[in-house]
Amino acid sequence: MNIQGAAERAAGIHYEVDMSQPPLGVGGMGQVFKGYRVDERTGVKRAAAVKFLFEDLPAHAIERAKREASVQIKNENLVEMFGFVEVDETDAMGQHHRRFHVASELLDGVVLYDLLHGKTSNAAGEDFPFAQDLYRQYQNDRVMFAIRIIKNVLGGLMALHDHGYVHRDIDPSNIMITREGKIKLIDFGIAKQLAAPGQPTHQLTSAGQFMGKAAYAAPELAMGDVNHQDETTDIYAMGMLLFELVTGHQAFEGPVHEVLDMQMRKKVPLGEIANKELRRIIEVATAKRQQDRFASAAEFRVALEQLSRTTTSGGERLRASRAAASGTPEWLKNPMVIGGAVAAVLVIAAAIFFLTRGKSDVAPTNGTTQAAVEQVATNTGAPAPDNSAQPQPAASGVKDIVAQLAQADKAPDALKKLTEMADGGDTEALYELALLYSRSVNLDQQVVDNIAKLLPQDNKKAHELNQKAVAADPNSYKSLYELGCDFMAGDQRGAVERDIDKAKDYFNRGFAKAKEQHDEVFTEKCQTRLRQLEAI
Repeated sequence: MNIQGAAERAAGIHYEVDMSQPPLGVGGMGQVFKGYRVDERTGVKRAAAVKFLFEDLPAHAIERAKREASVQIKNENLVEMFGFVEVDETDAMGQHHRRFHVASELLDGVVLYDLLHGKTSNAAGEDFPFAQDLYRQYQNDRVMFAIRIIKNVLGGLMALHDHGYVHRDIDPSNIMITREGKIKLIDFGIAKQLAAPGQPTHQLTSAGQFMGKAAYAAPELAMGDVNHQDETTDIYAMGMLLFELVTGHQAFEGPVHEVLDMQMRKKVPLGEIANKELRRIIEVATAKRQQDRFASAAEFRVALEQLSRTTTSGGERLRASRAAASGTPEWLKNPMVIGGAVAAVLVIAAAIFFLTRGKSDVAPTNGTTQAAVEQVATNTGAPAPDNSAQPQPAASGVKDIVAQLAQADKAPDALKKLTEMADGGDTEALYELALLYSRSVNLDQQVVDNIAKLLPQDNKKAHELNQKAVAADPNSYKSLYELGCDFMAGDQRGAVERDIDKAKDYFNRGFAKAKEQHDEVFTEKCQTRLRQLEAI
């Protein structure tokens, strides 16, 4: 069926909806169907979500729907509203009816609430890479995951506030993760339009009436103080959401009336936030007095930008996540990393190859003298060769196998070989296998996709593999770094309980060994983690 009101007719557009298909959703105000917004002049169609409002809605509900549809802002972090469509119809009995509809862009993805509970698929049950990437980051690095989400939503809020609206209903169920790689704030159902200076505005919410979600409600929202609800009301909600994304739980929990009372009187439990600067940011955002909060969404976002620049995961891990989402490993984009990594692999390869050959009389085939090999052993602190031990595969083979993991047809055999090498005590293989088990955000997205059905995610197993690598070779600085991250993150990774002293020990050892091997990347990573721990 076609839907077109007077305003749409004048604009030369109409909506096409196939009513034979089941609705996309049903809510308290109506049913939502998939449709198309058609430009009658060009014939161009754009997918749309068309909400058919129920006929028995009270006047204030219709007015609220009209207000929602009026928030027509084009921004990559906001759902785009197309308009409010009023259609006059006459039935077979000659009775006149007015039908109301709300049209918006059709979003394909998963809401943040569901993502936090492990869902990475859309309404059709189809998994998509962007959601999978975000969920892996949530499991492995909640701080940078939280910054990533909050910065995007703040971008949408900046546009919303600039156009004179306050959202008032920010929570994980109103943030959409789309297949196209966007993070969008949705549902302007209870948005408030701010009056221009000196201009009155019609309010749809009565004084003393609570609207929104209790867990994210600023004090002025909790007490129904409509006149004082402004941009800082949304900033408070964003601060509460930031706390939740980092800790894994809401700041205040319980019956609605108790949570609202806590929002007005109780301080957010900031002691649960390890990072000192992040703790300060949440403290400012969730200040009880509006004048003590960030003055704008832009100011809030700048604070997060500064934090991400001083956090290891804010640089390397966030860039790696974006590279994974684009299908290009981040290290391929950094010549310095390539040089350091190749050099480290060659040194380790040579050392392991020659030190594990026992008393072979065969001379090295790459031009390296035995004296040079012995010098490598001395510099790295590698144990003396055990002539009774079985030969170990060369580390360079690990690199080749990891490359094969990115090829769907070769991934099963490559994983089998990598596991066999790890079982044989190859430290590089143990480290790489640990990355696979933990679904590290530093992995190529194609590798993750290929091993998803071959290997379960198991952070405890990853921890054990890195422990084996360090036990076999105390110089395994990559595994030392990962073990430090495990003890630093604690239950965020789910491998071990948090232990700052152990984390410092592993990072210090990893730093020393990485520096010996002239691996600037891991030297810097360990240094940065140590600086973070000192700030706690």
